Amino acid sequence: MVFRCKVFLFLFLASVPSVAPGQVPYNQTMVSYNLLNYRGTSAADNGREDDFRLVIAETDPDLLLVQEVENSTGYSHFLDDVLNYDEEKYEGATFTDQSNTDHDIALYFKSGAYEVISTGAVNTTSSWGHRDAVEFVVRHLASGQELRLYGVHLKAGNSNSDAADRQSEASKLRAYLNDLDAGSHFLVLGDFNVYDGDEAGFQRLVESQDDNDGRLYDPIDEIGAWHNNSSFAAIHTQATRASYGGMDDRFDFILASEAVLNGTSVNYVEGSYTAFGNDGTRCCNEAINSGTNGVVSAEVANALHDASDHLPVVMEIEFVGAEPSEHTIVINEIMKDPSAVSDASGEWFELHNGGESSVDLCGWTVKDNGSDEMTITCDSALMIDAGGYVVFASNGDSTSNGGLSPDYVYTYGDFQLANADDEIILLDATGGEVDRVEYNAAFPDPTGASMALVDPSLDNSEGTNWTVSTLVYGAGDKGTPGQSNSGIAVRGETLIPTQFQLHQNYPNPFNAVTVIPFTIERSGTVTIAVYDLHGRKVAQLMTGDTPAHPGGQSGGGVREHSVTWDASAFPTGLHICRLEAAGKSVTRKLLLLK
Repeated sequence: MVFRCKVFLFLFLASVPSVAPGQVPYNQTMVSYNLLNYRGTSAADNGREDDFRLVIAETDPDLLLVQEVENSTGYSHFLDDVLNYDEEKYEGATFTDQSNTDHDIALYFKSGAYEVISTGAVNTTSSWGHRDAVEFVVRHLASGQELRLYGVHLKAGNSNSDAADRQSEASKLRAYLNDLDAGSHFLVLGDFNVYDGDEAGFQRLVESQDDNDGRLYDPIDEIGAWHNNSSFAAIHTQATRASYGGMDDRFDFILASEAVLNGTSVNYVEGSYTAFGNDGTRCCNEAINSGTNGVVSAEVANALHDASDHLPVVMEIEFVGAEPSEHTIVINEIMKDPSAVSDASGEWFELHNGGESSVDLCGWTVKDNGSDEMTITCDSALMIDAGGYVVFASNGDSTSNGGLSPDYVYTYGDFQLANADDEIILLDATGGEVDRVEYNAAFPDPTGASMALVDPSLDNSEGTNWTVSTLVYGAGDKGTPGQSNSGIAVRGETLIPTQFQLHQNYPNPFNAVTVIPFTIERSGTVTIAVYDLHGRKVAQLMTGDTPAHPGGQSGGGVREHSVTWDASAFPTGLHICRLEAAGKSVTRKLLLLK
């Protein structure tokens, strides 16, 4: 029996365009691959590594989930000897070493592209030699979207007891998935070892149940009797070798949740699912490299044959995120707690335009990470001139707000500032994020005064880059609303360490490539990295000892250096560069415009 109707509906919905104005799609390649008992220490494993390198180069995964790495040794060798053999391109998620088996499951991903939120085993079996499912929760950094990945390797074998074991494992996994929130984005991928779509273990995963939050779907709608069936020859994944039975089974899958197929913020890219290297002409019991392979070169077909007895399964996932803003508007000053000077309703914050042209703020949004949100509405325009300032306040009455004359008054309740921890997030009219400040205990704690950014080019997400205003205005409040942050008291510690400085990059703004100069007064280990506005690292530019002084000097003295960042693969918008040395750090903002 072939089950098609329900899945066809979801595939139809997935073809509906999902990217709205102000959003940008990021296509990422997902690969599942059984590595056939890889430890990386034997001569046989070392002999397969060239083949694995070729397969990885051809599939170019952004996310790679593998089965049959032999404990942490195999995990480390595959990362070092295969994925990062020529250059460091990949990182690995925390490895879960399962005590029941040496055949483990691991996740690797392109460096700087993902954050691993959590890893852990889903208890689906307690029998020696069997594998629990492994859960990886990842966040795609460029879009900010989360995805759950469940690596599986169900019990192998064609006996009734083997099928019963698979049913038990699949039932426990489905129960776990059913407890996820409705609409969750998740994939279950790996070696399922099922021969037929009617098999009870497979059905537990894809069938309709009273709770369907964990139901899975085949993205290509090809559920049927796969074993030795030429109708499914193009999607068979096992075995690449005639001596192992040849290409006659679809053991390897990537199955998706309903939300992934319904055109939301994390989507299956229709038509991208393939059994890599399978040209559909070799059913059944024929090797992947016999004769002429119609979809890959003879060299790649031989590599697929020699590396493993399984083919990789490849598909693309689209992450949809807010389009980065091109504006250089900076949250520059915040009066978060004016109550100490008897005008409790006098909160305000200031924006500064660090760009070279005026910007109309009408239609922009100010929000926090919770429910506070306001849209800037105007009768005509609310312009912020190049180099200028605009002040937003919840109270426009200068007799009760401390003597403030704001440029824009918002409704207290739609948006309001907490005295302790809170966020100000600024979105432009297209929905692109322009700037954000998430202030907490690391920031100054003024009462009756504003906290001011020492320099608008510094990273305003770092509390050490802010200080307390001392200049009095109006009825006795302290701050510089609508002006540059002059007359401010430097905090007790030096904001920019004297032993090193991070200078403004040039050009800035820049298109694709920029030079980032820095000064070091003495030799030492330096780390320079680039982060997005959420504080997530997206590029590592330097790690190690600073190079020798041009004059060969080995002692003290100022050393001027620079690093170059090629950001051609990164989205337009603000980025943060951080220099760390001697246990301290300093940051600068970089504006990439394409």
